[in-house]
Amino acid sequence: MSVFKRATTSIIRRPGKTIILLLIVFILGMVIAGSIAVEGVISNTDANLRRRMQPIVTIGEDIHAYQEWLTEEDFDFDAIEWDNPLIRPLAVDPPLTSEHIHAIGELEYVSFYNYMIMYSLASFDLRRRGTEDFGQERMPHWFNLRGTSNTELVKIEEGIIDLTQGRQFETLELIQGAEPTAAIVSETFASDNNLSIGSHFELYEIITLPTDPNEHRMMWISEMFADERIYAMVDMEFEVIGLYDIPLDPEASQDDQVYWDRTWNLGNIYVPNWALEAVNRRVVAGYISSWDAVDYERPSWAVHAENEENPLRILPIFVLENPAYIDDFKEAATPLLPSEFHIFEDLSSEFEHVASSMETMQNIADWTLYISIVATLLILSLLITLFLRDRRYEMGVYLALGEKKGRIICQILIEVVATSFIGITLAVFAGSLISGIISQNLLENELIAQAEQNSNIEIMGGISSALDEIGIITTDLSPEEIMAAFEVSLSIETISLFYAIGLVTVMLSTLIAVLYVVRLNPKKVLL
Repeated sequence: MSVFKRATTSIIRRPGKTIILLLIVFILGMVIAGSIAVEGVISNTDANLRRRMQPIVTIGEDIHAYQEWLTEEDFDFDAIEWDNPLIRPLAVDPPLTSEHIHAIGELEYVSFYNYMIMYSLASFDLRRRGTEDFGQERMPHWFNLRGTSNTELVKIEEGIIDLTQGRQFETLELIQGAEPTAAIVSETFASDNNLSIGSHFELYEIITLPTDPNEHRMMWISEMFADERIYAMVDMEFEVIGLYDIPLDPEASQDDQVYWDRTWNLGNIYVPNWALEAVNRRVVAGYISSWDAVDYERPSWAVHAENEENPLRILPIFVLENPAYIDDFKEAATPLLPSEFHIFEDLSSEFEHVASSMETMQNIADWTLYISIVATLLILSLLITLFLRDRRYEMGVYLALGEKKGRIICQILIEVVATSFIGITLAVFAGSLISGIISQNLLENELIAQAEQNSNIEIMGGISSALDEIGIITTDLSPEEIMAAFEVSLSIETISLFYAIGLVTVMLSTLIAVLYVVRLNPKKVLL
């Protein structure tokens, strides 16, 4: 009789033991299948969330890497020349420039890119609503200038601000050298300063004489900007080409924070980027030359600044063709960054709290998988060993008749694997279903708890700040939207992996138990 026929007969004639083995494999298989299915659930959910994510990337500064560098280099903060008017909070060298942005924007993954230079200029004559003189005379008003390299402002296109009069920028106005500089201002600014479409106005950087390095007295603003202390005023002339207003929701009009935010933003003046780059170069030259008008020793920053790129605050935005390109874009664009302290940031931070929940689920699933595999090996090995002890006489007869041990082992493997295959097939669907329900409930409860905890917390900075300034509207994913991305599905890879792990575990358990057969002596069994 063939090995296969003997195995089939043995399965049919021992229905009780076959059912016991089938049930145990089914139960243990459900645990293994559920653990493996969680991997697929997490992968599917992550992919769905990324597909829903806007494919927008900006460039930020890696503060953690910078702090590590300061620690490793034993950086001396006392050596920083804090009197340097051009100093930045994070002195990343070399700084990000428009050349870097243009080079990155030419990559094939990019559909559209823009960048905004943020700058401030002042005026003693023009008024900015919402600012006060603090009881001091001779105090200038500062105005926030927001640069653009596109003919259409994103904020106008997105409806964040309304163009009420005039027009947006023309291509020639965005080319360096076009004077006077075109500007779009708010109706409030125009009204307060008697300006209209076609009016000209000036803003400037006020360069004061350097102070005595040995004098540590706090200077009043009125003293700082006294006529005798002003060395130069780097001015730029602007022409009003458009007026805008910021829509106000009637329901939010009574909110003080909304009122002051709106008042502050009405002071923004939108101009071409080239104008801010040009005035910045003149400002740097002015600060350096101001040391020629005093007898104090020129500091090192003023000596070397002529040959260095003065950093500007630049907010770049890259809109990619597809969210799936984000990782490829980062890999291709990273060599084009000015330093290792610059990093790419995207909107994946929207579901960082989801990632932590899914990571917890993944860790639980991994440990469950490892424990269930070990438990399966132990339980099946003991069970099969007990079954084989009841068949000692049968095995002894086979051996006495000259049957090879290899064929007996093969028969046992066929019996166990055939029965286990049915149990595994049933377990793969039941385990995936149960694990999907459990993991969905766990994730949903975690998201609801985090949403309640973070409801009053507003996250600022990074890509959120860049998008808000440029005017790209984003919405945080609600727990309901995140759960809509939750997907339980059985891919061919997941099913194949489960069958591979299940069958290999069963075979190893059987081989461990079969060592009992290998050690049998037919004479002792039959006596």
